[in-house]
Amino acid sequence: MKQTVKTPEAFLGVGYTHDRAGLPLEAVRIPVAQPAAGQVLIRVAASSLNPLEYKLAELNFMGRTPPVGLGLDLAGVVVAVGHGVGDVTVGDAVAALADLDGDGGWVASGGGEGGYALAHRFLTARKPPSLSFLDAAALPMCFLSAFAGLHKAVQTGDTVYVPGGGGGVGHLAVQMAARALGARMVVSSGSTPQSIALARQSGAQHVFDYKHDDIAADIARLTDGRGVDLVFDATYSEQGFVESAKTVRRGGSWIVLGVGPGRTTRLAETHSPVDAILAERGAERVDVNLLRYFSEPGTLDGEARALLRQGMDLAMEWAEQGLVVPHIGRTIDSAVDAINAGLQSLKSGHGVVGKVAVIVDRDLALGTSPGAP
Repeated sequence: MKQTVKTPEAFLGVGYTHDRAGLPLEAVRIPVAQPAAGQVLIRVAASSLNPLEYKLAELNFMGRTPPVGLGLDLAGVVVAVGHGVGDVTVGDAVAALADLDGDGGWVASGGGEGGYALAHRFLTARKPPSLSFLDAAALPMCFLSAFAGLHKAVQTGDTVYVPGGGGGVGHLAVQMAARALGARMVVSSGSTPQSIALARQSGAQHVFDYKHDDIAADIARLTDGRGVDLVFDATYSEQGFVESAKTVRRGGSWIVLGVGPGRTTRLAETHSPVDAILAERGAERVDVNLLRYFSEPGTLDGEARALLRQGMDLAMEWAEQGLVVPHIGRTIDSAVDAINAGLQSLKSGHGVVGKVAVIVDRDLALGTSPGAP
C-alpha cells in the first residue's frame, strides 16, 4: 500500500468562476483529489506567474467548467502517489507542471491553508537540495517551452537569435542555447535597460534595442550577410515575428512559441507575411505549443511524454549546475490581489524582467516547516 499524508478535502485557491471571465481572478474552492495512476499529489510551497494563466481565464480554451483554480508551476513536497509511480515517494521535494486541463495550486491567502495540485509523473522532477523552492517553481512552464523548441534544433556552432531575452521564456532560452546546447553565438534583443542587461547576463553576446535598432540589418552585419541559423521567438508579437523572420539565413529554422503568426489574438486570424518571408529564404518554420499536448490528447504520445520528462529532469540538473538558472525579478505572496496585480502587469507588457515567483506556503518555501526537506 502506498504511503500517504493526511490532506484536507478542499482548499481556497485562486482562479476564475465564470466562463471567459478574465481578470480579476477570484477565490475559488478547489477539491483535493487523490492521484490517479501515473500521478502525484503535491503540497505546494511555491509557484510563479505565466501569461497562460490570464489567457486561460480570458478564453477558457480548455473547455473547463468553472470554477477553475490556477497556478500551474509547482514546487513542493509529494504527499501521495498514484498506482505505477515507484520512483517518486511521499516526502520527496519536487518541481512539476500541473495538468493544464486540471487545477493549479495557488492559494487565496498566503501563509494560511496550504495549496495542493496534481501532476503527471512525467511532468514531475526531484528538486535538488541546493535549489530553492522559489527557483524550482520559476522553471517548469518556461523551461519546457524553451526546451521543446531548442533541444534538438540547436547544433554545436550555430548562431541563434532569441528576441526578448529578458522575458520569462527568453532568458532561459538564451542560457540554454549559449551554455547547454553549444551555440557559437547567441544574439538577443530587449526594450529596456533591465531586459537588455538580463539577456546579456544570460549569455547573449550581442543584445539590441528593438525599439531603436534595425535588428535585421545589425544581424546581417554580424553574420557577413548570411543571417542566423535559428530563431526562437517567444514574443507573441506579430510585428516581432515579421522582424525576426527577416534574420534567418537561407535554409535556416524559425521556431515560434504559441499559436504563431496571424493568430496572436487567438480570437481572429489575420494575414501574416511571415510564411512568405521564410519561403523566400527556404527556411523551415517550426511551431512549439505545450498547450496542444493537453487540448489534443492524441498528441501526448510516448515520445511527447519522454520529451517532457527529459525536459523536467534537465531543468533541475542544469539549474543545479548553474547552466540555466531562473531570474526572479519579483516575489509575491499567494493572495488574490497580489496575483491579479502581477498577471495584469504581465498582460500589459510592463511586467518585471525574468519571472515573478509566488510564495504559496511561506514556512515550506522558506524551509521553516517540519515538512520541508
